[in-house]
Amino acid sequence: MIRQASRPKDWQTALRVGAFATAGVSSAACVVAYALGLTPVPAWLALAIACLALVVPIVALVQLRQGRERCDAIAGERDELRLRLDCDPLTNLMNRSAFNRALDDLANIRSGSGNIIILFFDLDRFKDVNDSLGHKVGDHLLIEVARRAGTVLEGASAFARLGGDEFAAIVPCNAVKRPEDYGHAIVEVMNEPFLIDGRTVDVAASVGIAVGDTLLDDGHELLRRADVAMYEAKGAPRGGCRVYDDMLSGRQIRESSIRIELGKSMIEQAFELHYQPIVDARTGRFSSAEALLRSQSPMLSDVTTSTLISIAEASGQIMPLTEWTLDAALGAIQELETSSIAVNVSPIYFRQPDFVHRIFDKLLVSRTRPELLTVEVTEGVLIADIAAARHSISRLREIGIKVYLDDFGTGYSSLSYLQHFELDGLKLDKSFLREVGDKRKATQIIRSIIDFGHSLDMRVVVEGVESDWQARLLQLLGCDFLQGYELGVPMPLEELRELRDRSLLGQPTQAELSEWNKERLHLQTAAN
Repeated sequence: MIRQASRPKDWQTALRVGAFATAGVSSAACVVAYALGLTPVPAWLALAIACLALVVPIVALVQLRQGRERCDAIAGERDELRLRLDCDPLTNLMNRSAFNRALDDLANIRSGSGNIIILFFDLDRFKDVNDSLGHKVGDHLLIEVARRAGTVLEGASAFARLGGDEFAAIVPCNAVKRPEDYGHAIVEVMNEPFLIDGRTVDVAASVGIAVGDTLLDDGHELLRRADVAMYEAKGAPRGGCRVYDDMLSGRQIRESSIRIELGKSMIEQAFELHYQPIVDARTGRFSSAEALLRSQSPMLSDVTTSTLISIAEASGQIMPLTEWTLDAALGAIQELETSSIAVNVSPIYFRQPDFVHRIFDKLLVSRTRPELLTVEVTEGVLIADIAAARHSISRLREIGIKVYLDDFGTGYSSLSYLQHFELDGLKLDKSFLREVGDKRKATQIIRSIIDFGHSLDMRVVVEGVESDWQARLLQLLGCDFLQGYELGVPMPLEELRELRDRSLLGQPTQAELSEWNKERLHLQTAAN
């Protein structure tokens, strides 16, 4: 910390200079009086008085100059201190306090309506970088992010790092660029891989934008709107940009009320698990079930599970919620005794350094056989950090837990990266079935994925089976397991227990097999 130097008081300097000046004037008067013969004095005294008359003014001027230099030095030190207090020490950008003053000053800018843009952005998966590669790499990444963003925001009147991986900028509107142009440019430069200390680091940026009038809108309110828009942009698969509008404000209010009610429900344990049957396509009988979270709160009755999970992930509530889900699912396995249960694990929970230890401890405490638990993960978990994901999946399978890739077809949908992982199976998203039967190519794609999965020793589950003919077609395509409302809706554990011994799906008839063989031959001929 810079210590502020004590500044000499003005009256002390003036007194000192005045004393020297008075002495000089008095000495000069004595010399003049002696020269005119008005005052007889010895020669030696006259000489001394003459010297004093010459030296004292010079000393007075030196003292005055030194005092001015000290004042200038103190002012410079104060300016340097102020600059350091307003500067982010890592990136050399403005810090939050300086940016807040810039927002306060917006009211003093006198220009036309809608003339200011506030951008707010942060990095997706930045915590993963810190956790897996260390804070040193994370700091270097932030420096590079500031540099890249600075090339896009050259015309910004203020650009700051607000803290962590959050950045904000104030950009005057112009006729050349639209507000979203800045946001898309930031997303584009952040999508390029970073080379940090010899490591390739892959992140993305989510950008929120608010446009306002400096005469009508408060700068801090514009920043809040940009923040809201940024969180909305996080719904994009790989970074995104969103401009604030009134619909976002209403959505934020609703999400805030859901978040509050979710917190209350967690305290009161107002949740339950329902279980949707998974059917063996070869036998048509019950094989296992997927645990699905349901809220008992009337306030959350119209909130979809996907919305509830996304809000819990954004608020940090997903950790205790996942813990509760795992405990409840392991309890259900104990009651079913021989049937396995699949549990969806949030990417945030999966990426915890002690993720596998948490699962293993729960198995020990509940005395659950590992082979009866299936962990379902999404593609985003695998892509974010391939090495870490491969390690965690390998450890889970060593314990005996099965690992399935869930919602295949909603993200990257790349068959090539599946070869990097030793998975037990994959689940095709229900979107694949929307075209099946209507378009021949869709049927070919499903068959290709099933064949590819089998070549990697993976079981294939297809979700969203909602009609008998879809189930029969998937059986003919060689699918291993089926899941959907046609075979069983999510139900309480008691109903699932009664359902286990029933046949939920018949086998294809000989006529259907014959017809399908003709169709397969036709498809192979068309492909060749």
